[in-house]
Amino acid sequence: MGGMQRHSRLLAEHLAATGRIRLTVIHPHEAGVFAGVDGIEEVPISGIDTSSFYLAELWRYSGRVASELERLRPDVILSQGFSVWKHIDRFSDRLIVHPHGLEMFQGLTRKERIMGLPFRWAVRYMARRSAVVISLGGKLTTILSGLVEGSKARVVVIPNAVDVPPLPQETSRSGPMRALFVGRFAWNKGIDLLITVARRLEKELPADKIRIQLAGDGPLLATIKAAGVPSNVELLGRVDDERLFELYTDCDVFVLPTRFEGMPTVVLEAMARACPIIVSDVGATAELVDGTNGSLLPSGDPEALYLALKRMLDASPGERQAMGMASYQRCAARFDWHKVADHFVDLFTSMARR
Repeated sequence: MGGMQRHSRLLAEHLAATGRIRLTVIHPHEAGVFAGVDGIEEVPISGIDTSSFYLAELWRYSGRVASELERLRPDVILSQGFSVWKHIDRFSDRLIVHPHGLEMFQGLTRKERIMGLPFRWAVRYMARRSAVVISLGGKLTTILSGLVEGSKARVVVIPNAVDVPPLPQETSRSGPMRALFVGRFAWNKGIDLLITVARRLEKELPADKIRIQLAGDGPLLATIKAAGVPSNVELLGRVDDERLFELYTDCDVFVLPTRFEGMPTVVLEAMARACPIIVSDVGATAELVDGTNGSLLPSGDPEALYLALKRMLDASPGERQAMGMASYQRCAARFDWHKVADHFVDLFTSMARR
């Protein structure tokens, strides 16, 4: 699943687990997505036609959602992405819009900005007609505050979340420092920057100093293979959750040189496994990382990425463990699913009382 889909499912499950609300989930899948989860009623509806114009399909899909909302008449509506758009004025007084990462506002190239223009208009339209807009924090709050200025909508910051397991047991490690990347092999994730830095480190350092593990696949995978995979890089392909959590636990640092982002789930998952983090300063990543648990990098800067990896290489195992512990403690204190779900329910309750 993509980040927003994964978030939506986990949020629904944790909201139901609070026992404080009656939850109905409208979704474009067959019934049974939440089979075995108490407290969730599912309403499956037709999804979008991926072969048609995407934005128009989202508009038509939101019309089907609106029909169900008219029938259900809920006290509060939480709309993920573009789910409540058509006929939005019918629901404004009880509508919470969660636009997630706002990637359409973070495009770096002229082509991206032009392609994102209709999506930016749509987000602004929905945000200004809602009662509440959810921000993940950081730079996203600034963007959303500008969008709703002069309207009745207000911005509320509620971060993404992760299930925080018991603190991993500290183990002595030998061999090269393991740096882990998890994500789509695409330009926006900065995988090209990581490969560039890997080639530079390959020339400068002995082979036993660093091992860069890449989990995932995507359009740039063929390009990377065609150019020759650096000797210090290991391609892991797609991995399931069990293997992914093993990789988080076994690595020495998690690296995501993304060019634009919201609040990446993979960073939260790595923090919950006590990883030091190297990530670009985009979206809401500054809420997750500072000098105590890793490095925030300028977006699209291979030199900064190189220097951050070098600093991590020069750090002692004890220093890296301290950064990992800072990641874990921050995650447990602010980004645990139980706490975030309670924030949502408190918001629902306050809106319903009005």
